[in-house]
Amino acid sequence: MKTHNCALPGLLVAVAFATVVIGCRTNKDILNDYEKAMIVGDYAAPVAEIEEKADAGGVDELLWRLHAGGSRYLLNDFEASVAQFDKAEDVFLRNDQTSVFRQGSDGAFAMLSNDRAFPYSGGGEDRIFTCLYKAIDYMRSNQPDAARTELNRAAQHQDNWLWERKKEIADAASKLKEDSDAYAKEKGGSESSGGADAAKSDQAVNGAFADAAFSEQIREKCGFDTAKSGNVETLARKDWLNRYAQHVTGVFRWVSGDGDAAGYFRELSEIDPGNALLTADLTAAAGGAKPRDQVWVYVEDGLCPVREEWRLDLPTVLIPYLNRYILYAGMALPYLRYRNEACASYSVAAGGQTLPLVELQDVDALLKTEFDVYFRGALTREITRTVVKAGVQVALGVVADNCSDNYTRIALRSSQLAAAAWAASVTQADLRNWTGLPKKVYAMRVPRPADGRLVLSGAGIPVADVTLPEGNSLVFVRKPSAQAQAVVKAVTLQN
Repeated sequence: MKTHNCALPGLLVAVAFATVVIGCRTNKDILNDYEKAMIVGDYAAPVAEIEEKADAGGVDELLWRLHAGGSRYLLNDFEASVAQFDKAEDVFLRNDQTSVFRQGSDGAFAMLSNDRAFPYSGGGEDRIFTCLYKAIDYMRSNQPDAARTELNRAAQHQDNWLWERKKEIADAASKLKEDSDAYAKEKGGSESSGGADAAKSDQAVNGAFADAAFSEQIREKCGFDTAKSGNVETLARKDWLNRYAQHVTGVFRWVSGDGDAAGYFRELSEIDPGNALLTADLTAAAGGAKPRDQVWVYVEDGLCPVREEWRLDLPTVLIPYLNRYILYAGMALPYLRYRNEACASYSVAAGGQTLPLVELQDVDALLKTEFDVYFRGALTREITRTVVKAGVQVALGVVADNCSDNYTRIALRSSQLAAAAWAASVTQADLRNWTGLPKKVYAMRVPRPADGRLVLSGAGIPVADVTLPEGNSLVFVRKPSAQAQAVVKAVTLQN
């Protein structure tokens, strides 16, 4: 399939130069440095910059609050971590009250620029991990009631996950139609002059999703199947359920004697029936007896996917216009770059026995589900943006060609060039996501040995050595990379 190569070299050079001069340190630069610090285990290095960015507010406040809270969490700075996560939740609450697509956008036609014009809304997993990390730190600071509240809130966010995604989709679609129609009308892209509004662009969107060659490009680069990926109507709860948060909640409730802990394990066992840990916990909890001197070890391994940008031209077969009038028709889409695990496997030695940890949660899979839901909307928006902006260029070009007055024709050509320049300058993908989350979570329950000592190993190499007092304990270990020093948080609850 042929694609339309943008024929504005001078324009694009100018746009690129302006980006370099004005850009300084972009979000991506900061996130790249954050990744480097996580890989070597220098958890303090990024804190000053990301907290300064968070305090500056704006559309990226939530992004930096989550990273700041995560960094403080790894530094075992309890008060600062909870404070940052609390501020992040203030932003989540603001977004609940007013859709991000109705706030934070500068100027008219914000939806016709790119998704970066709007505040970072986070995802369901962002909210769940925020509550989970707060709960763990509250457990460590001997505040069980506060921990219970956070775990209950995490469970509620899991229940709300699907509804929240559907609301985001509806809000984005409404804003897209509103801005597309207004832009086409104001800039000369009305139907009467051959341009496109949102309704007319639906044809191009449907054509793109149905076009085999274009869909294959998307599948290969972004891992997205236009026929089925990201469809909220076909997702099941198991696709978005955070098993890590669910299991920690079940253990806490079981140890604390809070209601039906077995119900949390039962749902997990139904999803993953071959998991030895889940089967054992369900059997024991369903029996009614409280655990005694048991230790649950959780390992958060590796780093979650990050977003990168892929730029392409929309195939001209999908643009229902006279192509010679289109000066710029570029698109920018995100794709996921998957990062390495720290260790391929883990085991825990306690009281003379060594047990392998089992995989509890593939966090990559959770975030891929959220990404696919986002991407289905993002792809629709990018096609619509490209078509509407191209339609304005066509409309102005057609009118200019049929204009007898030289001054008017020059003005129309200038407007056409300006429309193309603006299209080129705002074409970028939204690369924001909480990059400090783990890749996978492993877990196992072992009886506390008489000496209270547990040694955790990753691929046969010692990772953590902890000695626990009597009681039921939860040990949380974070290992972002093979070379990073593990962060260990041990919590002992009363028998």
